[in-house]
Amino acid sequence: MLRTLLVPLDGSALAERALPVAFDLARRTGGEVHLVRAHAPLAIIGATSEGVVTQDMLAADELLRTRAREYVETKAAEGSKEWGVRAVAHVDDGSAAGLITQVADDVLADLIVMTTHGAGGFAPGWLGSVADSVIRHAHRPVLALPEREEWPVAAFTPRAILVTHDGSDGAGAIIPAARDLALATGARLTLLRVVAPYVPMDVLSSMTGGVPDRFGIDVGAQAAKLDLDAVAKRLEGDGVRASAVVVEHMAVTRTLLEQVKELDPDCLAIATQGRGISRLFVGSVAGKLIRGAGKPVPVLRPSKPGRATGAHHRGRSAPPWWISSTPPLPVRPVTLW
Repeated sequence: MLRTLLVPLDGSALAERALPVAFDLARRTGGEVHLVRAHAPLAIIGATSEGVVTQDMLAADELLRTRAREYVETKAAEGSKEWGVRAVAHVDDGSAAGLITQVADDVLADLIVMTTHGAGGFAPGWLGSVADSVIRHAHRPVLALPEREEWPVAAFTPRAILVTHDGSDGAGAIIPAARDLALATGARLTLLRVVAPYVPMDVLSSMTGGVPDRFGIDVGAQAAKLDLDAVAKRLEGDGVRASAVVVEHMAVTRTLLEQVKELDPDCLAIATQGRGISRLFVGSVAGKLIRGAGKPVPVLRPSKPGRATGAHHRGRSAPPWWISSTPPLPVRPVTLW
């Protein structure tokens, strides 16, 4: 469950848009919210050209550190009072992405809730540097909220969550977070896979004209549907309404974005890595989906085997439950002559 939520703050109104989302989820699950802000010491970034750190610089640095701590503590107190949940403030020196990742590991955060941009503003269609770095290095689920100005400063209650899953260990790692979000909000999960259709050579097509599925062209799609149905059934056993959709198309990213538009989910859950460079969910595909969906996106960069990440750690003795044990469909032998 989503019991420990973490919200990075930088003092901007954009970053604060994540607060009601995190506090509302914590209220629903009986959890707590951790607010974290990094302070970049002037002693490091503000030295004179001669490399001298003056007393005025040190005093100004301490003043900024104090203001940062007071700001986060105030937000924690306000959120705790308004939402009735425990809130903890964290302020320390260091880089923003590094501190966020460290605190997330220290508190075993189940979900990092953050906007894709903060004090630095944004350029349409691009992830902010801090959000991008956190997604790449945290190895914990990140609920990336869109940077659109029309996005309301309010709690987020999804009713439909679209989960991309290519059947691999890496891509399926986002499913536990999507399941927990669905359990907390009552949302319905739709598992989506895009498979490339098998296209036989022209000479073979002409030799088998009029013979339905002579080469097992639909076997891949059928196997994918059985696989996703098995995962959906497991999710339903956990109390989540779930269904599966398989689409055949060569253009994976474009088809996924078209499905997002057609199905119109409240958010899109993805992992940043999947089967590999020649398969479905590589980092570039995930990045395009995060930027192009225009919706809140729970996203996770899967851990390397053997790396513990709190509740999402698994051993290597057995595959995780989101890897279906459904056996592949048999491919019928074909005689060409």
